[in-house]
Amino acid sequence: MHVTWVNHASFVVSAANVSIMSDPWLEGTAFDDGWGLLSATKFGYEEFRDITHIFITHEHPDHFSPKSLRGIAPEHRARITVLYHKTRDRRVLQYCASLGFKTQELPEEEWFALAPGFEVFCGRTGLIDSWLAYRADGKVILNLNDCIYTTKAKLLPIRERLGKPDALFTQFSYADWAGNPEDEERHKQHAQRKLAQMKMQCEVFEPRVVVPCASFVWFCHKENYFMNAHANRIGDVHRFCTEDVKCASVVLYPGDQWEVVTEHDSESAIRKYNEDYASLPSRPLVSSPEIPIEKLKDAYRNYIRKARAKNTPKLLELIPASVVFLSDLGKKVRISMKHGIEVLAEGDATPADISLGSESLHYCYLFDWGGATLGVNGRYTVPPQGRPRRFFWNFQVQSYNASGVRFDMKMVSIIAARKILSKFGVPVLETLDV
Repeated sequence: MHVTWVNHASFVVSAANVSIMSDPWLEGTAFDDGWGLLSATKFGYEEFRDITHIFITHEHPDHFSPKSLRGIAPEHRARITVLYHKTRDRRVLQYCASLGFKTQELPEEEWFALAPGFEVFCGRTGLIDSWLAYRADGKVILNLNDCIYTTKAKLLPIRERLGKPDALFTQFSYADWAGNPEDEERHKQHAQRKLAQMKMQCEVFEPRVVVPCASFVWFCHKENYFMNAHANRIGDVHRFCTEDVKCASVVLYPGDQWEVVTEHDSESAIRKYNEDYASLPSRPLVSSPEIPIEKLKDAYRNYIRKARAKNTPKLLELIPASVVFLSDLGKKVRISMKHGIEVLAEGDATPADISLGSESLHYCYLFDWGGATLGVNGRYTVPPQGRPRRFFWNFQVQSYNASGVRFDMKMVSIIAARKILSKFGVPVLETLDV
């Protein structure tokens, strides 16, 4: 089983006449210009001539990149089969089919043959995340990528189904807002939690090798650049795995080749990544334009029209309003599902729940994934007395709808039941199936 490292969360596994690439994000920014690739991609679009399958773990732009998919030549798309987990709306596979790819919806937690001697096993967690195990040449790779499991009990069923994988691929640093710029201790704790998750995964799965992945990015916007300071760096992660976790670690740089469980010169890859980290202060940062209030109101009207069509309107009106400080406009506004956007009077003492740029609020209204994107790119701060959850609840419905879930009484009942069960320590399913 041979691995070619592409970038970030993307790599190619080759065996038995199959070459399957995961999550091709080859260029550009992601999450509303909040993330950039730490290192340049060496894999060229012409090399897709040798790819037989593409597996997309979930619908985040650092994993599902329409720009990268469109960059593949039509003649190569026609030969490649895109694999994705089962969803209600099938929109990822439908989009890929519209580009000329063949598509295959993977069964959940069953071995599925891609060719004689090469099988995959797909599982899900949360609203959108999925993971994949590969089995070929007598070896097993488990690619957990971004999947978050908070307890060993939630990982054990996977271990029982798959056994000990030869290689575990997993995320190694934070991938969401870690606190305000001054909250450095919180940033460090957030980064340490990712290492603790890695250690827990290794203790449960007991892989022969762990391969850190899905965190080879930098926060590239003026509003979130501060989050680079305490993100886990790959050299420290490599030492943590080998010295603290007592598990062999392999670090791969774009273009690196690796035969699974063989020796690899990780130090060479780490040196190259360190050069890329060192270049961050000199890289240009992204800035965003101001969006006028009237344009924000127009975006809200379109947003609420779609939300009412997909959900129970009266329930939407029960979602609490939130006060937002638009940092670039110097204005405080109240947003709600019932009344839209109201500009508060200058000097109004109502504390803001969140502070962000007007372009970020505009993005939240424009796209189903807007609120989730802001949570990931971290382009905001929380003022004193701020309650950011009130803000994000105004966009949580979009995330449900994007997963094919309607916000209705059934959904509200499930949310309430989960909160009650969690409060009393009763395990709940990782996937949301309503």
